[in-house]
Amino acid sequence: MTASSALIPREVSLRGVIALVFSYEARVPEEFERVYGPNGEWAEFFRPGKGYIGTELLRDVEVPGRYLVIDRWESAETYNTFVAEHRDEYMRRVDDTAHNYEQELRFGTFENVWDE
Repeated sequence: MTASSALIPREVSLRGVIALVFSYEARVPEEFERVYGPNGEWAEFFRPGKGYIGTELLRDVEVPGRYLVIDRWESAETYNTFVAEHRDEYMRRVDDTAHNYEQELRFGTFENVWDE
């Protein structure tokens, strides 16, 4: 992954809360949960970011070692700004944590569809 591939394309018009959803095949589940969970290293990195809402980690009960990570932000703009401003640290973390999984699949960027 590159920092630019982590960004949400500017032509995507999103309203309200967005969620970036990734699927992972974890190598060591306990370590993966420590790094990617709601109080993990990635969440701690995102937490000071303006517009960061939180991270959810879901474990697949049918496929051992498979997880969904959902990062929620107030808007695409706040997420993109955070990644752009912390590009070097973001990429260092990508490199430092990639050993925790066999495969990463970005499902997409989702927006809420309900009225607030």
